[in-house]
Amino acid sequence: MWKFLAKVIFSVSLASLGYCIFDNLLPGKGAIGIVLTANFWARLFSYEVIDLVLWFKHRGEYSALFRWHGSYYSFDGQHIRFYLVEDVVWVALSDIERLFEPVLAERELRLLAPAYGPIPEQKFLGVTEQGLLVLLKSRTESRHASYRMIRFKRWLLTQALPNVRRLPRSAVSHSQK
Repeated sequence: MWKFLAKVIFSVSLASLGYCIFDNLLPGKGAIGIVLTANFWARLFSYEVIDLVLWFKHRGEYSALFRWHGSYYSFDGQHIRFYLVEDVVWVALSDIERLFEPVLAERELRLLAPAYGPIPEQKFLGVTEQGLLVLLKSRTESRHASYRMIRFKRWLLTQALPNVRRLPRSAVSHSQK
């Protein structure tokens, strides 16, 4: 802190001196002295300016991404949000609808009953982990199962859900308000 304050005092003194000298030599042109001393300002405060720029960069990344940190997973470039509410893993319905082949029917979702509905503490619909596995079972155990659905189920069972269970605080979002 004292070092920074000393730099400011030195820089202001140097700029004032430059202003006075040029104003005496060329009346009304004292600003040229300030411009010529700007080189010293740049050299003295280069680390502070770099730190300030890096702080703004870090702060921008933090404010843009922190809300989503750990609550999104990606399968084939599609984001999938997981929410842990009272030890129940919920998955956003809009995220899985983009992945499912064939398209989800309303009848299938109604048959899930308690495993489908509004995600507690959120403003959108979702499916619990068990409901998602039921939906995947009908799409992966038939002779006409798509390779993408089989890969999705394997990814879900081997990577996403074990990570959600293992690291619940960093792996899923907790009631974001």
